[in-house]
Amino acid sequence: MDRLRKILNEKVAISENDWQYIASKLQEKEFKKKEFLISTHQVEQNIYFILEGVFRIFIELLERDVTSDFGFPNKLISSYSSFLTQTPSVACIQSLTKSKVIFINRDDLADIYKNTNCGESVGRIFAEEFFMYKSKRELSFMKDSPTERYLNLFKEQQNLIQEIPQKYLASYIGITPQALSRIRAKIL
Repeated sequence: MDRLRKILNEKVAISENDWQYIASKLQEKEFKKKEFLISTHQVEQNIYFILEGVFRIFIELLERDVTSDFGFPNKLISSYSSFLTQTPSVACIQSLTKSKVIFINRDDLADIYKNTNCGESVGRIFAEEFFMYKSKRELSFMKDSPTERYLNLFKEQQNLIQEIPQKYLASYIGITPQALSRIRAKIL
């Protein structure tokens, strides 16, 4: 919980009373490798802060799964559009490694918004950061080559990228596993 508090305090001043209230609403959970946080057609009720491990967000299509994102330590993860709209998720979130998270459910988050001085500010800042992250990823698909997308991910998560199977990395970058092998061979 201390790591989450430190990250929140970097964004918004949180009083001790507010932190105690927020902390009372947070829960911890561990996930086994390949365990799901959410599956397609479930309605997302939680937002997770990743303490340990790597997660994959993907969409199940008839012919294959498409990896849309990964979740790494010290980041939030959720089927956020399902969380906001309370409609069934189109994505699945699966742990790729043994993982540990802190999470909050929708009702408790609403209580924090109502009963703390900083709750709405924290929510707004994270919503803005989520939007900026998604915009950056979208722009990367429009302007960067697959090699550049791979190198950006490698630079951002050098230690954890080894935990991700090549087929998921390739799907995330938008190429085949064979094309990713060629990119890796050129780089090394």
